[in-house]
Amino acid sequence: MRNATHRFREWLEETHSARFELCRHFFLRFFDSDLVSTPGQWRVVAIGALAILLSSSLIFVQAYWHKYIALDSLPTPEPHHLATVADALFLITLAMFVIGLFTTLQWPSLFPGLRDYLALAALPVRLREIFVAKFTALVTFAGVFVIATTFPPSVLMPTVSSGRYATNSILQVLALFVSCSLAALFVFFSFVAAQGLLLNLLPTRQFARISLAAQGLLLTVLLCGLPLVFAIPSLADSMTLRPEWTLWVPPVWFLGLDQVILGNAEPFVLRLAGISLAAVAGATTFAILTYLWSYRRHRVRLLESAAVTPKMAKWRWGANLSNRLMPDPQKMAVFAFIVKTLTRSRHHRLVLTAFSAVAIAVIFESFVSLALSPNFRGFLAHSTALREAAISAPLALSLFVLTGFRYLFRLPVEIQANWVFRVSEPGNRLAFLIAVEEFLVCFAIAPVALVTLPLEVLLLGPGTAFGAAVLCLLPSLILMESLLVRFEKVPFTSSYLPGRRPLVETLLLYGIAVGVYVSILASIVNWALEGPRSTLGLFIVLLAIWLKVRKGRLDDLEIGKLEFEELPEPAVQTLSIFRD
Repeated sequence: MRNATHRFREWLEETHSARFELCRHFFLRFFDSDLVSTPGQWRVVAIGALAILLSSSLIFVQAYWHKYIALDSLPTPEPHHLATVADALFLITLAMFVIGLFTTLQWPSLFPGLRDYLALAALPVRLREIFVAKFTALVTFAGVFVIATTFPPSVLMPTVSSGRYATNSILQVLALFVSCSLAALFVFFSFVAAQGLLLNLLPTRQFARISLAAQGLLLTVLLCGLPLVFAIPSLADSMTLRPEWTLWVPPVWFLGLDQVILGNAEPFVLRLAGISLAAVAGATTFAILTYLWSYRRHRVRLLESAAVTPKMAKWRWGANLSNRLMPDPQKMAVFAFIVKTLTRSRHHRLVLTAFSAVAIAVIFESFVSLALSPNFRGFLAHSTALREAAISAPLALSLFVLTGFRYLFRLPVEIQANWVFRVSEPGNRLAFLIAVEEFLVCFAIAPVALVTLPLEVLLLGPGTAFGAAVLCLLPSLILMESLLVRFEKVPFTSSYLPGRRPLVETLLLYGIAVGVYVSILASIVNWALEGPRSTLGLFIVLLAIWLKVRKGRLDDLEIGKLEFEELPEPAVQTLSIFRD
């Protein structure tokens, strides 16, 4: 075994045919990005995500183990059977969600990009070879990802549900694996085909903008649907129903395939299984056809789009207004640099879209949970839970938008060009950092307050909505000041090392922030709005906290220097002795 492994590694290290090397290049570079200064840094994040998945799977296994022990103790097998069907639907939907999220995050990498053509232009390879290698690497990567996602739960679920009421466990493993894998491949090829249509039908000027909007919409829909996915196991009693509208629900198609493999011969189930197989075949064929359609036109469109410059004349009024409102040229330089970077960089806009999608998902989950509660009386009934949900909307949006900008500012763009700010740092450092704060006020805090105000007016009434908006605005200012403490960078000008903080720690911090900043603070604001004295008292407290935090941050800005290189944490803490 050791000799075989050694020979296989030696074979991989050798150079093979052009097609093989192109496939190797695309396969190993799926997660590389211009936002990371050192290749391979995302492996740290991937290992952390894998550790979280393994840990959460142990929790699910334990929960399901106790669940099926209780079902086995019942006198009839019907509840056990319905639970296994509901859990099969849950695993199928979860597999579709995971592969959909993966494909959405890798949306720009589904087809060869401009960087691929520029890097491979000097090599003796044909355009057809690049497309075939890209598609082969993409399908291989998706296949490995699908198997890694679907095989473990397909084995664990029949094992956990085994008991006196369980059927053939080996056949259950096969049914779950086949149905989950085909469901995931259906989603993957559907997304590839969708982007291929956009690529070939849209004008060159509009493709990048509409493609990013489609990516953001898909990401938002997937994140908003995640709470509904985890609610599927509770629908066990509904598994005996056969409504006609389920013919339009893709996860139910593959549940029919799962049941057919297990021996269910109902006409309705056979119809669902047939639809699932036709859907997979159609999505796969359509994705291949869009690739073939694209391979002659795609390079020309990419090279043309690189030379196309957007018309900026319609934005001159904004530049003139900014010059009047911000006469300081140092502040204006940083302000304009941030705006233009976000306008031109697809990667940075995608990161901000992802944080906004998470915020929308949190807001959506709160209203869905409220609507599904047994005491829900309608969205126009001014109940305490509804008031808190309305108040939590601006808080959740400000939390993720501000933290999204804080993270976004760390991601570099052309860090070799940061010498402009390095040279002009002496005497201008304070102005640079103040401009970052003013940008967040103009493009994060103010838009969040304005966007969520109509929802508050609709659900709370005009007077209460205005008070809630003011009381939610002050926590946003406090959060902004807290996030900018020791943030001594000009946005997008410093190198970036991902994975410096363990992923599980990051998720825990966001979970605590949602619980404290959104849930608890919404309850406090809702309580304060019940009377003018409590409203005024909370306003004074929040205002005092904001002024205190702001004064401390401004005092801290008097010393130090801008950071342009992000380095790993030192083995020995310096206790900030290096600061001037």
